[in-house]
Amino acid sequence: MASRARRLEGFEALAAEERRKALLLFSQAILRAPLPGKCKTVDRGLGLPLAFLARAEAFLTWNEYRFALEDLTFVEEMNHLLPNELRTMLARKKETCEKFLRANEKSLVSIEQVSDRRNGALVATEEKYVLKGGENPRLPGASTFLDVEETVNAGKRVIAAKNIEPGNRLIIESPHAAILLPEFFGTHCQHCFSRFKAPIGCPDCSSVAFCGRKCRDTALASYHKYECKILVLLIGSGMSVLSMLALRMATQVGPAGCLRIHRALNRQDSAADGEEIAESSTITTTAEKLSKSAKRRSRRKKLRDSRRAKGEETVEEERREIKGEEGEDGEKMAENVDLRVYDLVTHEKRRTAKDFFERSLMAAFLFKCLQKVGFFDNPSSNEETPNDREIAVASLLLKHLQLLQFNAHEVFETRLGMEHRFRGSKPIYIGVAIYPTVARFNHDCYPAVTRYFLGRCIVIRAIRSLRPGDVVAENYGPIFTKRNLEERRRNLAGRYWFFCECNACRENWPCLEIMTNDDVRLRCPTKGCSNIHQRPRNSSKSIFECSSCRRKIDLRKPLDHVRECEQLYARGFEAMEKEQPEKALEAFFEATSKFHKIAMPPHKDTHLAEIAASACMADEGNVYRLDSFL
Repeated sequence: MASRARRLEGFEALAAEERRKALLLFSQAILRAPLPGKCKTVDRGLGLPLAFLARAEAFLTWNEYRFALEDLTFVEEMNHLLPNELRTMLARKKETCEKFLRANEKSLVSIEQVSDRRNGALVATEEKYVLKGGENPRLPGASTFLDVEETVNAGKRVIAAKNIEPGNRLIIESPHAAILLPEFFGTHCQHCFSRFKAPIGCPDCSSVAFCGRKCRDTALASYHKYECKILVLLIGSGMSVLSMLALRMATQVGPAGCLRIHRALNRQDSAADGEEIAESSTITTTAEKLSKSAKRRSRRKKLRDSRRAKGEETVEEERREIKGEEGEDGEKMAENVDLRVYDLVTHEKRRTAKDFFERSLMAAFLFKCLQKVGFFDNPSSNEETPNDREIAVASLLLKHLQLLQFNAHEVFETRLGMEHRFRGSKPIYIGVAIYPTVARFNHDCYPAVTRYFLGRCIVIRAIRSLRPGDVVAENYGPIFTKRNLEERRRNLAGRYWFFCECNACRENWPCLEIMTNDDVRLRCPTKGCSNIHQRPRNSSKSIFECSSCRRKIDLRKPLDHVRECEQLYARGFEAMEKEQPEKALEAFFEATSKFHKIAMPPHKDTHLAEIAASACMADEGNVYRLDSFL
């Protein structure tokens, strides 16, 4: 009844030329329609094909032939259930679409290409989304301009391998796992996170929607076939989105995939044991090696104990199960498991008993949910102790809950202002994802990069110049331009468990609201000298002897360059006001590149320009305007 009512209301809106309302109503009719033949008392059980035909009719009215043909294709799959009059209508509408598309084939973009572009699949083939220097073979999704180094105090961190300039694209990475926030289930594709225009639903539930066939089939073949039955329970339980993402990391690979990961972690653990024995036999060792082995011990102790306890018979049983579910290639696949996400920090050893108990309780709840939806072939009963395969999956769920706390990223889209592209725009968080390469970036209250999203893919771009060896840091939330030192450090210590000692914190840079251009410091113009000088109060004090290189220096020329940068910033802001992001970026990049060669922050106009440049770059990602239609 609900589907029929929405369809009839849609025709009324279509007649009144209310395009947005009509499309919404026809889409609701599709999402709420029962499968053909299930409710024969309403529309003779043909509610779903009738809803698709109605939306196709609307698309034809608006000359959206690609979307119309896609809807008609869905109807054609139900052709054997249709009466003759509907078959005739279907054939006529389809012929109209195909005739138009054949005549305009070269000038049109297919729905699959549109969907792929939102999902990031076409990123590598579009020039403006190419990584600077090509992809790094050691860092999937990263540029060759980046490298990773390991330190005693900061762990692994990303550094510049070559000179990096503002605007360089350094990362274009698909997520290891991602989940859409429930409040956006009605507007965004469950799989690729794009705003859908012609949504289709799940055949078994009305909780989610997809932008098209490709995303729907991918989801139904993996995670959604399990989550479909319990999605309402998961949302109603009040669990965090990170808990839902922890479950998604398991459901997207299935039981066999979880066992492969578990076995690979065990093999990795055994290799670490061998390294620890070798290290313990050496009398002298460096502090960095000790730090690395300590991290391995704390991270893998529980998995090591589990492996030793269950013995070789269970390992063989797992191997047979993988072969049974994945075929003869299952064993080979087990050797090629991507474990990058499992090498991320969990701070397992620093957790309190209360924290560990709460996460274990959530892992147990998620494990029970998997039992109820048929995730396991032979699940243990409530009275039985979980078997080894179930324990392996439960242990992964617990590990997911720990690592996601410190390594997940919020996915956002930029909601544009109604009257101006940049004025009034703001990021709207639509989901959460984990990116193994981006998770390697350390925090800085004055980040060197900005990020935006293409569907679920994350794009990282430089916003200032960096030299080889410089740390390439992003920002975890607290940024010095908006929050004072005490607030930033308190937030980072509580959320990420570390005490920030970046330059902005050590030097206690002022917030943007009290900062001026006079706060700028100038680099010594003598080649090879790293000394920094305060901005002279007047020109008579611009010539003096540097206390470091002992040479007479003249700061008047660097000051002139700073003023040139300020003029370029003004030109960039003017271009933004005219809604010309490319021209604005050209001015901002030229100015910031020049500024950081001659001066040091803080400098108000520079930081305003970097913030503005981030907004211009995000304009290439997920954007949405409330008054947009198709």
